[in-house]
Amino acid sequence: MACKCHEHEEEHCHDHCCEHEHEHCHDDHCSCHEHHGHCHEGCACQGGKDSDDIKKDLIVIGICAAFFALSFIPFLKPFAIFICLAVTLVAGREVLKEGFEDLLHFHFGEETLMSIAVVAAFLIGEYVEGTMVALLFTFGENLEGLAVDRSKKNIAALADIRPDTANVICPHDGDIETVPAKEVEIGSEIIVKVGERVPLDCVVLSESVMADSSALTGESLPVHIEPGEILKAGCVVLGSPAHGKTISGYGDSAAARIIEMVEGASAKKGATEKFITRFSEIYTPIVIVLALLVFLVPWVFGWLPFSEATHRALVFLVSSCPCALVLSIPLAYFAGIGSASKHGVIIKGSEYCERLANVKNAVFDKTGTLTSGILRVSEIRTSEGFSEEEILRFSAAAEALSDHPIAKCVVAEAEKRGIEFPSADKVNEIAGEGVTVTFGETSVICGNKKLFEHMSIELPKENGANLYVALNGTFAGSIFLEDTIREEAKESLEKLRMLGVEHSFMLTGDNEHAAAKIAKECGVEGFFASLMPEDKVDRIEEIKKSGVTVFTGDGINDAPVLAAADIGAAMGMGTDAAIESADIVLMKGGVSALPKAVAIAKKIMNCVRQNVIFIMAVKVAVLILGALGYAPIWLAVFADVGVCLLTVLWSLRLLRIKL
Repeated sequence: MACKCHEHEEEHCHDHCCEHEHEHCHDDHCSCHEHHGHCHEGCACQGGKDSDDIKKDLIVIGICAAFFALSFIPFLKPFAIFICLAVTLVAGREVLKEGFEDLLHFHFGEETLMSIAVVAAFLIGEYVEGTMVALLFTFGENLEGLAVDRSKKNIAALADIRPDTANVICPHDGDIETVPAKEVEIGSEIIVKVGERVPLDCVVLSESVMADSSALTGESLPVHIEPGEILKAGCVVLGSPAHGKTISGYGDSAAARIIEMVEGASAKKGATEKFITRFSEIYTPIVIVLALLVFLVPWVFGWLPFSEATHRALVFLVSSCPCALVLSIPLAYFAGIGSASKHGVIIKGSEYCERLANVKNAVFDKTGTLTSGILRVSEIRTSEGFSEEEILRFSAAAEALSDHPIAKCVVAEAEKRGIEFPSADKVNEIAGEGVTVTFGETSVICGNKKLFEHMSIELPKENGANLYVALNGTFAGSIFLEDTIREEAKESLEKLRMLGVEHSFMLTGDNEHAAAKIAKECGVEGFFASLMPEDKVDRIEEIKKSGVTVFTGDGINDAPVLAAADIGAAMGMGTDAAIESADIVLMKGGVSALPKAVAIAKKIMNCVRQNVIFIMAVKVAVLILGALGYAPIWLAVFADVGVCLLTVLWSLRLLRIKL
């Protein structure tokens, strides 16, 4: 079955059709090399089943469960074993087949362990238990597969930050033509209208451009791009249209690199093996070999007759049956993950529980994660002879008609302080710089550093404010803005430290001064400022070297970092791209949900370890007694069925985790 990738992303697929016999193609499905996020539902990327196949399997499992229930009807009791056998062969056909194939090739994985559990259960007459193992194991595997499949395919939502079309200026007659962005050649002149996203990286040719770069940097403040500077793809043009000359192709733009980093990091990270899989690769072959030795050694050397040697080997094999492991350990993961969802944390797979339980580094984005993303006036500095109230009154009056985020912030601060401001007689807006306004005999200049340079008004050298104000041609003062910190941020960091998280860092595209202030107020141990998405990925790679690292963010620009981290945690109110790139989603409570996720993961892993220790202690004791001939068959059954029941009940505690 051929894979049809999104038309605008087809350059990312390599050897994607099955006729090319790509090494990742399985079961007549196509597998796009690494860039699996761009495949449609017909493609099973990385060799996995797509969501439609998984849903069909879940329907089959549901039908099998209904037939299994028939085995408990009294008048059908004589046929119960046949019903259970049929249900087991249908529901667990794929896992049983793979388990025995792996056994023939001396590969002992999770499927091999489950297959032996089912067969051993039927051999001792516990066919009901064997059927339950097959049903529950297959059901759990398909649920996890469905979550992973959806997460991979929805990464394609990142393409929203890269427009499909561009407004190109015809070099012959100057007309503007809308063409597919991928067909625009380097060196072409384009126009980006107000409110549109920039389709390709370009050098600004117009006087000045104001742009919202939050899709790339995550920062809420618009930036000013001067003539000759680069306006990156993915930015939104504000104020006035932008005229630029392209310097990159469609696949080489800043937005394209973000998309590629998400896909590349996802492919590179891979899936962590589950505890049960790693354990089974050691446990299963040892048990099989020991059972054979228990039978062969006494019989070959004449120490026991054939029947007694066979009996001891059977007791040994039955008592070592891994039903308890196969049921209780996955159940601990599923129950814990279900409980986490009640606390507002969505964990996308059991493999992330182990990582969360061992996390050593907590890394955060700034805007929208540690902060609210809402600007506020943090400081007003005045020149001699002017007051704060005067500066705020005239700046609010000048900015009253503007929709710019800084203007709204200044007006809101004036209203908050109860300062009334006059209506302007005359307003002259200078695109990308600010406004000049007159109020009767008073003239006001309100804008950025560029505007004051044009007006030949000297500014304080060390200022670095967001907004400057001059009255009647004299510099009067400046206004500083800052992001507001989330109320729960500092407390959440303290809780993480109590849970064993050793280091905390903040990554931001904001400047050094603003980053330092936020980091200090939140209690973050270290920070890195003025970072682009690729810089954040580099920082994460460095931090990961010192231990398991979780990164928490919410913006499109955070998607590559979420994918590159050992654990990516997305804020539930963030962008779709961030949520789909993450391994866990903090649905409610903001960053305060992260300590809850770590605490729940630790409880899950503690339960798993406790179950394993208990199971192995009982089984080793019975195995030794069985090999020596002191264990009756009922004790072997207890080591299997009884231990299985106890550990399943212990795992079910996780459904009601209290924090």
